[in-house]
Amino acid sequence: MRVIALSLTLLLLATGAMADKRVALVIGNSSYQNATPLANPANDSRAMADKLSQLGFDVMLRENLTGQGFRVALGEFAEKALGADLAVVFYAGHGIEMSGRNYLIPVDARMNSEATAQFETVSLDLVLSTVQQAGKLGMVLLDACRDNPFLGSMERTNGTRSLSRGLAPVSLEGQSGMLISFAAEAGQTADDGAGEHSPYTTALLDVMDEPGLEVGRMFRKVRAKVREDTGGRQVPIERMQLPDESIYLVAAAPPQGGPVTPVPAGPTTPVLPPQVDDPLVVFLDAVRSGQRADLEAFISRYPDHPRAADARKLLLDMADKEFWDRTLADNTADAYRTYLLVFSDGRFADQAKARLAALQPPPNPPVVVTPPVTPAPPQVTTAPRTPGVRTACTALNGTWSVTNIRSNDTLFVRTGPGTSYGKIAELPYNANGITNVSCRSDGWCQFTYGCISGWAFGGKYMRNGLGGQASSGWSGVYSVTDHPLDQKLNVRLGPGTQYDVTAELPATASGVRVYDCQKEDGYRYRWCALSWGQINGWAYGRYLMNARGAKPTP
Repeated sequence: MRVIALSLTLLLLATGAMADKRVALVIGNSSYQNATPLANPANDSRAMADKLSQLGFDVMLRENLTGQGFRVALGEFAEKALGADLAVVFYAGHGIEMSGRNYLIPVDARMNSEATAQFETVSLDLVLSTVQQAGKLGMVLLDACRDNPFLGSMERTNGTRSLSRGLAPVSLEGQSGMLISFAAEAGQTADDGAGEHSPYTTALLDVMDEPGLEVGRMFRKVRAKVREDTGGRQVPIERMQLPDESIYLVAAAPPQGGPVTPVPAGPTTPVLPPQVDDPLVVFLDAVRSGQRADLEAFISRYPDHPRAADARKLLLDMADKEFWDRTLADNTADAYRTYLLVFSDGRFADQAKARLAALQPPPNPPVVVTPPVTPAPPQVTTAPRTPGVRTACTALNGTWSVTNIRSNDTLFVRTGPGTSYGKIAELPYNANGITNVSCRSDGWCQFTYGCISGWAFGGKYMRNGLGGQASSGWSGVYSVTDHPLDQKLNVRLGPGTQYDVTAELPATASGVRVYDCQKEDGYRYRWCALSWGQINGWAYGRYLMNARGAKPTP
């Protein structure tokens, strides 16, 4: 049967697709000299090379490339891709994001510091350049988002966590005939896989030889399969600017033999090409469906499309309506106050204000009461508070804010002006209201941010002005949940238990304002930057829930 299937595939290729010139470079880096070897890239790259060869590609297979070998292989492939219709680069191994740019890691890289690592690695921009001249479509497939062993030991520049888990998103705006696929979403890591192949490579191998499957639809099927196989922990993402014509790796299967029913003579019915996703059609279908998942899928697939802004507005309107319905169901003053905090300009803001006013009790007239003489209260011994715990901190009403930091990063706060001083806290990337700022000529600034005081490299990462950063997808109003009622939730100076406790939240606290949530290694839930009353800091997301009942998970 396997021989028959392979023969059918070759037959389908021969019906038209083989007229295209196809070239591919497949790289598998497993044997890292300065890190634990990876189990599957060698298996993944060999299987992918075999599959692409079956699909009519002239394949260059390279394994365990050093920095020099990597660059030589790219040079050879770039020359082959110049005259090709389809050009593909598949890479399995380690990759890293540094300061918003992506790099692939050769097996001989030492990665001692961020300053030297960019010269030891291979820029993703260089890889993309090798397929840009393909006549119809250039594709780069990256199974390179595995958890990176170099992150913990690399020396970083200035004061930020500019080295990130996973890889950064890439824009293909203004380019035609290009596609890049990542094994996991931006800032997230992908499984290497417990079996013979990684989940991402397994999905590619399963779907890429399906007859009549247009390339855009192919990657949607890959995404769905990986999400299902990993229980939602890993979701591939792609960016594409497809050409006007449809691209198929395998042509549609011819009809199987059998009795033919005579058809009366009549006008010839034109044979239409297989349907291809049109972004506008996808958007309109998502709007008609009224489903949040369809709109989110459109934004993920076409983030730069003119209709993406409309899709985001529709999602916001849906969230507004859902939140309002729950607010009406609660019908309490606290519920209406929370709605106005989250949707201050929402569709139902005027109704919320009116209902809140109706629920407010009328002011009582002043009553003059002569206080009775009471004996002094007995002395009560209370348990000592946690050292350093505060009940009030400096108000977040300053004019300074954090700037030039990505949404998956934070600003380190140190005990003194320089990286030689220890880290005592972290500020969210979108922090506003910083007070008492005093900066030196070398760019290091001393400041106060609520309960946090110290030094940061403000010359690049702080500014006198508010609102310079985009809002976080995790921002909103939360409540403390699932926490023992006889205990309080620790609020720390940074995202992790390595930071000191600075304040506490009651186990029943509501109206907690969350500014951002960051993923930290070793934790199932995110750590969230927040404020409540006159305190602020970071708390573990396991015990926080927003109005939609969601917790900040990775």
